[in-house]
Amino acid sequence: MSYEQLKDQKLNNPILLISSYGWSDAGYAASSAIKYLIKSKNASKIAKINSEKYIDFSQNRPKVLIKNDERYIKWPDSFFYSIKMPDEENDIILFLTHEPNFYWNDFSGIIKSFCNKNNVAATIFLGGLLAETTHYKKITLLGNSSSSMLTKKVKFNLTSSNKYEGPTGIMGIITKEIESMNMQHASIWANIPYYLNSITNPKGAQAILKELNTILPLNLDLKEINDLSSKFDGYLENILDEHPEIKQITERLQSIDVLPDTDDVISELDTFYKNYFDNNSDDVISELDEFYKNYFDNN
Repeated sequence: MSYEQLKDQKLNNPILLISSYGWSDAGYAASSAIKYLIKSKNASKIAKINSEKYIDFSQNRPKVLIKNDERYIKWPDSFFYSIKMPDEENDIILFLTHEPNFYWNDFSGIIKSFCNKNNVAATIFLGGLLAETTHYKKITLLGNSSSSMLTKKVKFNLTSSNKYEGPTGIMGIITKEIESMNMQHASIWANIPYYLNSITNPKGAQAILKELNTILPLNLDLKEINDLSSKFDGYLENILDEHPEIKQITERLQSIDVLPDTDDVISELDTFYKNYFDNNSDDVISELDEFYKNYFDNN
């Protein structure tokens, strides 16, 4: 199976940005960053990978939606979007996917085929990583690259070493395909507090977008994501003010150099925040929820 071309468009040595829902998208940091780019740069949908072969629909279900009084099915397909960059050496392609349940080698081979056909010059992988940090601290980024210069003009600034060994997601498999093409590639990962595992954290997307705005000539207007991040901080503080026992635990974490394992206090916090956000969306995060629904999901 291959990808389906939805729109023929001549692109100039594009740089491909990749994000995958799931294991490599803690706090929905990377997928939210891609969606923000799609909306703010009015990206064009140019190709898709049909989900039928790769997704377990009992785990990642299609959605029934209504548009113009007509019901339709929204499948968890994977899409490529393009951003034309006039007067620049490289256009931009965005790829947003659900992590496949099946046939990872076949799926990553499709990405390789797409890159070959569209003369992709370099690839940047975006991700969110659960980390031993707190929401009081600034989101930090980890990154590495095959070269400090991804193209003649695109310099990559993050230089943390990549010594990771262990389980990997679809991003790791696609990376190996990219390496087999001798293509320059890089990754940007946002560190997300691991007691906020179960909710969308706009500060992760904000950090990734700021970095992309630095290394690529995107000229992004970040006002909306900046405002949303500030509101998110306010929501968390309101929650903590209402629950001093949780605030005490969270503040104590701020003074600990090495945070405890997820099996004890962190799992308690994660459960608390998840339940609180799930049960109080009408009065606590209705604005946050509405923003994501309208700003991201409809695009």
